[in-house]
Amino acid sequence: MIRLSRTLSSGWFAAVGATALLGALAPAPAAHAAQLACGQTVTTSIVLTSDLLDCPGDGLVVASSGITLDLNGHTVDGIGLGIGIRNDGFDNTTVTNSSSSPGVIQDFDYGVQLNPGASGNVVEELTVQVNELAGVELNGAVGDNQVRNNLVDRQSQRGITSVGGASGNVIAGNTITGNQGEGVFVQGSADSRIEGNQISGSGDAGLVLEGSSGNTLLTNTVDGSSDGAFLVRLGSNDNLIRGNSATLNADAGLIVSDSTGNRILNNTLQGSGDSGIFLQSAHGSTITGNDVRLNTGGIELNGSDDNLIRSNIASDTTGDGISLEDSVNNALEFNQVNSNNSGGIHVTGDAAAGSGNRLVGNTANDNNGDGIHVSKAVHTLQDNTARNNGSWGVFADPGNVDGGGNRASGNGQAAQCAGVVCTP
Repeated sequence: MIRLSRTLSSGWFAAVGATALLGALAPAPAAHAAQLACGQTVTTSIVLTSDLLDCPGDGLVVASSGITLDLNGHTVDGIGLGIGIRNDGFDNTTVTNSSSSPGVIQDFDYGVQLNPGASGNVVEELTVQVNELAGVELNGAVGDNQVRNNLVDRQSQRGITSVGGASGNVIAGNTITGNQGEGVFVQGSADSRIEGNQISGSGDAGLVLEGSSGNTLLTNTVDGSSDGAFLVRLGSNDNLIRGNSATLNADAGLIVSDSTGNRILNNTLQGSGDSGIFLQSAHGSTITGNDVRLNTGGIELNGSDDNLIRSNIASDTTGDGISLEDSVNNALEFNQVNSNNSGGIHVTGDAAAGSGNRLVGNTANDNNGDGIHVSKAVHTLQDNTARNNGSWGVFADPGNVDGGGNRASGNGQAAQCAGVVCTP
């Protein structure tokens, strides 16, 4: 489990506001040992001294701001109903476990739930397992709530959820394993930071943004999901997705659909059952510095316009390195698309004059098919290199624009290039 301190980056500090963050980190009143009963409200800082077993409804209910609830290595256990620890809008509380033995919350509908109005709370160092709907839920909770360094394991549905307009929160450093739904599910939530989580074995996608904008996804790992690793969909706009990794997921490494303005930077997405990055009706995104080798396809666009695809490695796939279908006004610049089982870059679909895709400075070598194949019109090819491909170095249908500077040699077709002039 990745351990994160209470200190966040200076940029994040500025984003949430110094006052709110300092309030969340203010010392809580001294805790006292307590033996509590199922369903009890907690109004002072306490340290549990015994387990709570077979709770028929809620386990414990936070009923005051600024307190700490320390599980102290004990278990809060339900019968499949209610909420393990519920906070209905109180601020600056901490639910933690100070013991070297696990502090466990299990067998409820929700393990921990922070509800509308709750801000500045911390949920940390817990083992949240075998609950029904979600392990931890931020339900309309706003303003620097932090869910960090927890083990969230084997929920019947989702691991961690952020819903109901929850915003400005942090989900960081958690180990999220074996949940039957999504590992992390963010719906209708904004301006949150999801960082350094290890998500594995999800029965659905690993990490999902749905109708959620302005979020930061940073250095998360997703392995072995039954769907895609990362899904960004249904109006999830202007998110930053940087430095994440994914391996051996059943669908694509990253799917962006019906969303605009996302920045997809320096991710490593490999071993996927589909493309490393797939854009469907996704516009105005920046896709740079990603490593999408060893997938079924590298980067795939369908009906997606005005995107920048620059300096990615889309090689060693079982399909095409980069493919565009019915997508216009995209810039493909300085990408490496080598040793793919099919082609390097494949562009299909007409474009009106002035709205074609621009292929500039790409390297397409050692592919089994064409290095670069551009059908229809009107697209621009300039300063690309295509060597030792199984068929054409560059093939462009009539009507495309030869921007000059294309180079080709050693390709299967003796003419090396068609539709543009290539030099060795």
